Amino acid sequence: MSEISIGKEFLELAIEIEKNGRFFYEVAARLNRNKEIGDVFARLAAREKEHENTFHDMLSQLGGYRPNQKYTGEHYQYIRDLAQSSIFAGEQAQTVLRRKSITDVEAVEIGISFEKDSILFYSEMRGMMPRHDQGIVDVITSEEKRHLSELTYMANKLRSGI
Repeated sequence: MSEISIGKEFLELAIEIEKNGRFFYEVAARLNRNKEIGDVFARLAAREKEHENTFHDMLSQLGGYRPNQKYTGEHYQYIRDLAQSSIFAGEQAQTVLRRKSITDVEAVEIGISFEKDSILFYSEMRGMMPRHDQGIVDVITSEEKRHLSELTYMANKLRSGI
């Protein structure tokens, strides 16, 4: 296996996760019957687009950064496995959206799963980024936590019938 820029790999996967999350939120906002939830999804889609742009900017400035590794490729498979297990990795996002009968509660719960996956991914990968980019990853992780809180609030509100 040739040497890989883990920072680059991380950012490419982060961009994919953000794109898929944005796509889900955009579609969910259009399909949603509840205006308040639709508005939340539209806001979240816009924020995911901002995250996507931030990661693109970081990628263009990254160069060939490689975190310390005990052996070549040590982090590569872990990054790949973690990102691909995300609910919004690759085709999983589109499979979820192809279902015709997704309820408001299901859509919010899927969003919650996405945010949890994103938080885990970014938290794990933070240490593999150059120090000067770790603060940006921290900001995005904090935003993902706020998204999780907002969606959890919406889910509780839907379940209680408020």
